Formats: sequence, structure tokens, C-alpha cells
Amino acid sequence: MTQGLLLARDCIICWVTVWLAPVESIFDMIESELDRRGVALEGVKHPSPPAA
Repeated sequence: MTQGLLLARDCIICWVTVWLAPVESIFDMIESELDRRGVALEGVKHPSPPAA
């Protein structure tokens, strides 16, 4: 029973992650465009630059 519950939990986590990935990507593109246009977003820290 426990193994089945763990498998179900993992499937739900995977499904939600796959479903949210495009939403997160679109949100990041919108945020980048607003930043490029000089729109100040209140309470939002700018993401740190990627590690080299």
C-alpha cells in the first residue's frame, strides 16, 4: 500500500511540474520584457545572472 501511495505522489509531482514548466517560462519572458521596457516591479528581486 505504501509503495502505491509513494508512486501516486511521484506521478502527481511529475504531472504538476510538467504542467507548470510552460507557465513559468512564459512568466519569465513577460517579466524580462517588462524589465527591458523599464517597468519597475514592486517587491520583486531581479534574478541573479547565470553562473559562468
